[in-house]
Amino acid sequence: MMVFSHHMIGRVRIAEQGRPGGTAILAELKHELKRQGVGVPNLAARLGVAEPTLRRWLRGQGLTLDNLDRICQLLGLDLRDLAARAPSGGADVFTLAQERILAADRGLGLLFFAILNGAQRDRLEEDFKIPAERVESHLDRLRRLALIDISPSGRIRPLVSRIVRWRPGGPLAVAFERTVKSFFLAMDFGAAEARYESDMVPLSEAGRSRVHALFAALREDIHLIAAQDSAARFGPYEWSAVLMLVRPLEINDVTRDLR
Repeated sequence: MMVFSHHMIGRVRIAEQGRPGGTAILAELKHELKRQGVGVPNLAARLGVAEPTLRRWLRGQGLTLDNLDRICQLLGLDLRDLAARAPSGGADVFTLAQERILAADRGLGLLFFAILNGAQRDRLEEDFKIPAERVESHLDRLRRLALIDISPSGRIRPLVSRIVRWRPGGPLAVAFERTVKSFFLAMDFGAAEARYESDMVPLSEAGRSRVHALFAALREDIHLIAAQDSAARFGPYEWSAVLMLVRPLEINDVTRDLR
């Protein structure tokens, strides 16, 4: 956490000298500009500064908290909420205790992964039909598990990376095999609203690793699309399943009926 005394506010610069928190805030600010469709020329004109100056600010060069606050006001944001939204650079692996508790309580796990994918209190109550008191009980447990933080404005922020991993063969992997995977496999891939691509290509282990890295990058893009979609108010919205998989085929199984 970064704490600034009142007399320093106008002079502190963001994301300089390797401040990871400032870098995360700038990344979230850039995402917000994309969500609202605000370009640098337009924002520079509204701020009354030259475009090169604003571009330097967005790279973290010379951007003060005063000017960051001005930008937030023009975007209809509160600086504290922007800071709360910024990824913490948190853990990318669950502790064993966290895995066990999330795997043992399906409702708690569902709520946490919804939060990890952008849900706030209103969506948890409306979309998942979870009573407000039950939501608060779950949030309290997640906070005690060090999985979330809640800002003074009430915004929920995950304390783990969005691409957090779980242990192979661990509690969450077992729970996924037992419950979540069946939901994916039971879906009607031929339904009108379903969109999917499938292919069969020869790949080495190194090639599959590269594809998996593309999945990770695409996952971030999907979250950005979801945020832009929400900001544009294109609704109605539905929680949508996304499954990406690459693995070796058992060719004998594929060709058995063709011999």
